[in-house]
Amino acid sequence: MCRRAITACAVTPKIDNVTTALLSALYAIVLTTAFAAFRVRPLATPHRARWPWATTVAVIIVGIPTLAQFTVAPWLLNSLERNWTLIARGQVWRLLTSLVVQDGGVAGAIFNLVALAIIGFAAEQVWGPLRWTVIALTGAIAGELWGKIVQPIGAGNSVAVFSLAASLAVVAMLRGAGLQRVLGVISLAGAALLLIIGDIHGGAATVGAVLGGLLAPFTHSAKASSDVSRSGGHS
Repeated sequence: MCRRAITACAVTPKIDNVTTALLSALYAIVLTTAFAAFRVRPLATPHRARWPWATTVAVIIVGIPTLAQFTVAPWLLNSLERNWTLIARGQVWRLLTSLVVQDGGVAGAIFNLVALAIIGFAAEQVWGPLRWTVIALTGAIAGELWGKIVQPIGAGNSVAVFSLAASLAVVAMLRGAGLQRVLGVISLAGAALLLIIGDIHGGAATVGAVLGGLLAPFTHSAKASSDVSRSGGHS
């Protein structure tokens, strides 16, 4: 969500004393630990629709304008990005269109799309397509709103990715055990630090974590299913 690649991210005045290396490390911690928690063992019984349709559609919706931006339509970034001066003048649609273009160059765009595919797949296995969509969009829009304070101009789908990652981390913390729970706590701690230092991804992750906590009781525990399976369904 920055004007340069994620590994060389421009910082806002509020966080100009924080090094680029620290931001990159925090991004990596939040995303990798959330995904690792998912990989330790299933966080919930996988949904019947094995193919991650929500993730696939999202990657296509983001990928096509992103490809156009870097090939035949470089003007798309200025036309669709989050710009709170223009949003305040009535261009509210930029809160959504800013999610389908990238402000981090080619490297940042590749990172965002790959992260969307990987984290999105993991989250969809836990939440299913409908709740996945709610978490991704709500967290992304919340991040855009938080951006009014910390980063008024920018673009990229990373806010949706961080919202989904935080929702996984919360489930790991609440329903996991051992290493899985530790990984969830680490991911959430990284997200909290991003929020404290004024990074836009921290706002998105906070909303994703809240939604994950609210929805977690309605997921079907994979551990419970496994226990029932081993016992043959008898008490």
